[in-house]
Amino acid sequence: MEAHIVTTLQNMGTDTRYFSMTGKGLYSPRISRILEKVMTDLHLLRSIPVETPLLAEIDKFRPDVILVLLGNYTTPSTIRKLRNVSNAKIVCWCQDHMGTMGRQYIIGSGFDFIFAKDQLMVDRFRAFTEMKQVHYLPEACNPGIHRPVSLGETDKTRFGCDVTTAATLYYYRSEILSSLTGFDMKIWGPVPRYYDGPLREYATGQSVYARDKSACFNASRIVVNTLFPMEIGGLNARAFEIAGCGGFQLITYSEAVARHFEPGKEIETFRNLAELHDKVCYYLKHEDARRAIAEAGQRRAHNEHTYEHRLREMFEIISL
Repeated sequence: MEAHIVTTLQNMGTDTRYFSMTGKGLYSPRISRILEKVMTDLHLLRSIPVETPLLAEIDKFRPDVILVLLGNYTTPSTIRKLRNVSNAKIVCWCQDHMGTMGRQYIIGSGFDFIFAKDQLMVDRFRAFTEMKQVHYLPEACNPGIHRPVSLGETDKTRFGCDVTTAATLYYYRSEILSSLTGFDMKIWGPVPRYYDGPLREYATGQSVYARDKSACFNASRIVVNTLFPMEIGGLNARAFEIAGCGGFQLITYSEAVARHFEPGKEIETFRNLAELHDKVCYYLKHEDARRAIAEAGQRRAHNEHTYEHRLREMFEIISL
C-alpha cells in the first residue's frame, strides 16, 4: 500500500518522503517486534533504534503532514516524540479491520485524524472514545498497476484457470475454497507453515505483484474474493484491485460491497457455499455476462476508487 500511496502523491505533485518503521531494511519485522516488546513490556529500552533516524528525517524534511499507515505498531511514545520535533498534522490511515488492533496503539497515540477502511471501526471510535476526527476511507486501486493487460502464451499457461484467488491460505479461506475443488483452480499467495488442509495441491505458494497480479486476474475466468470474518463494515484491498485489473470478481456478500459497486452489474457476491458453487457454474457457462460485469467493474474502480480519489478526500477533510 505504501508504494501505491507514495507514487500517487508524487504524481499529484506532492513532495513526499517514505520512511519504513522496520528500519529501512536494517531490521526485519520480526526483529522490530522483539525490540518493541523489550521496550514496552520489559522497559529495557527507552526507544526502539529506528526512532532516531525517523526523528532526524522528520526534522530535516519538515513535512506538513505525517501519514502513518495501519497505526497498530507505532507506539504512543513514538508519536509524542514526533510532536517534539514537528508541528505537522499526524494522520493515521488504518487499512485493516477491528481484529488486528493488537495493543490498540491506534487509540492511545492521539492522532490528529484517523481514517479507517471499516465503517464499524469509525462508529465505535466516535461513540466510545474521545476521538472525533475519525473518518471512513476505504482502500483503492492504482490504475498504473491495477489495469487490464494483454496476455501472452506464457501468461495463459501460468495463470490460466477457471477459478483463482491471490491471498494467504488460512483455514477460513480454505474452508470456502474447498467447495470448489472440482474446478480448475489456482491459489496464489503464502501457505502458512502450520496449514495442513486439503488445498495444498491447488496452492502455488507464490505471491503475485504488479503486472503478474493483473495477469493472474485477467487469465482466470473467475476471481474469488473471500472477505475475512472481521471484515464487517468495509472491503479488502483485493476488491478494488481485482476490479481495477478487469477481473470478474465473486466476493463474499457484505453491505459494504453495494456501497462501492453495483452487485450483478459491476461485481458478483455470494452469501454461502452453495451460492458460491452455483454462481461459479453459471458464470463459467456465460462468458458474455462475465465479461460485461468485469468491464463495468473496471470502469467504476478507475473512475471512483483510486488512491488519488482517496488522498484528495483525505486532504479535503484535513484542510490541505
